[in-house]
Amino acid sequence: MSQMTMQEIARLSGVSLATVSRTIKNPQLVRPKTRERVLSMMAEHNYVYHATAADLSRRKSSVIGVTIPTTRNPVFASSSLAIQEIAQKKGFSIILGNTHHDAAIERQLLQSFQERHVAGMILTGFTLHQEAYLNNLARAGIPCLVIWEKLDEPWLSYIGFDNFKAARSMTEYLISLKHRRIGLIIGPFSKIGRVKKRLDGYRSALQDHNIAFDPDLVIEKEPLLYDGKEAMTRLMFLPKRPTAVFAASDMLAIGALSAAWDLGFNVPQDVSIAGFDDIDFAAYCSPPMTTVRVPSHEIGRLAAKYLIEAIEQGSMPLRHHCLDTDIVVRNTCSELR
Repeated sequence: MSQMTMQEIARLSGVSLATVSRTIKNPQLVRPKTRERVLSMMAEHNYVYHATAADLSRRKSSVIGVTIPTTRNPVFASSSLAIQEIAQKKGFSIILGNTHHDAAIERQLLQSFQERHVAGMILTGFTLHQEAYLNNLARAGIPCLVIWEKLDEPWLSYIGFDNFKAARSMTEYLISLKHRRIGLIIGPFSKIGRVKKRLDGYRSALQDHNIAFDPDLVIEKEPLLYDGKEAMTRLMFLPKRPTAVFAASDMLAIGALSAAWDLGFNVPQDVSIAGFDDIDFAAYCSPPMTTVRVPSHEIGRLAAKYLIEAIEQGSMPLRHHCLDTDIVVRNTCSELR
């Protein structure tokens, strides 16, 4: 049985070809009764829209490539979901690639997106030393946006926040609670620029308050629960343990909280713990986690909006958009006594 065409669906539904197209790509623009009639006819005849063929006929892709560092951290799900929601409303679909914080995998994904002639790309940060490759993408005329970063490169568009300032603010908050021996559990700062800026923000706050930087108090880990637990255990077994720990990812912070309880430490009476991201789980910890709130959904929404505008206009104006972060004070931090 041959595949029914869109023209035949239009004829059987008693509507124009443009109405069928709108029903598929922008259903919110079609009157409910008309939309239901078209969708019913499509279901009755098992009609499947051939997006690739449509792209070829228009000589224009409707696919956006998106990279994220890991699928194991729910904070990236929020921005990715926002991207998908906006893309879907505008008739675009997304291809999601997981870089695993690996430069080689990231380069391979970007090259694959380029080979597939995606309409544009959204990168959830990028590994160090990829700037030249990203510059080549821009020169090739591929609309490209970086999110989660406030970039130093003026020729790259970004929608993000100031990682340095956010980490510095949380460290200063812990100092305001009279903590001077503050541990830091942090993601792969040797690979990822935005994570390195969080380390720099922590060090800057210490320096401003005349607190000596102690490398023994800094542990680099993948932002996963187990890694946070293992790092916290190491910190609490130091000869001079920290009185507060800043975990620069909520996944690390929740793991750290678990380790503290297992080791018999009360939080925050014996040790304060602060996180970063404000994922949903942070508010449901015991006790609820003090953390840095990141506007992850808004970052994704704006990124998709600006990228699709650039795709439709045929050019990518530079976007340098830095959103605010906030410290959410809950119950895992207290003043040192």
